[in-house]
Amino acid sequence: MYKVLKEKGNNMNIVLENTETKASIVIGRLTMDILSILESKEGVHIGDGEGEIQLKDKWDLVVGDETAKELSAKAMRMSKPIRDQRKIKEEPKKSNKEIDAMDVLLGLANYN
Repeated sequence: MYKVLKEKGNNMNIVLENTETKASIVIGRLTMDILSILESKEGVHIGDGEGEIQLKDKWDLVVGDETAKELSAKAMRMSKPIRDQRKIKEEPKKSNKEIDAMDVLLGLANYN
């Protein structure tokens, strides 16, 4: 059994929680896709009438397995960035044996 949870507020994250294992997935902000899944699969109606859910209220809805699978597919997928494995060649250090008067005046001269 699964629950769809949302805190009270207009722009809060929606969480899908497995009540047996207590595992949860953050689906993200409320979208029309999520609303259409809840309306078609679970018969949840959103509006101002009796027996309807308001968008700004706190949600604690029990949903089925099939609905949970569709909602979990809408979750934000995180992936690691591709690691750059190119070898960086170090540039040979510039010899500073040729010191002229401008290097001395500007403080760029190195006597090592």
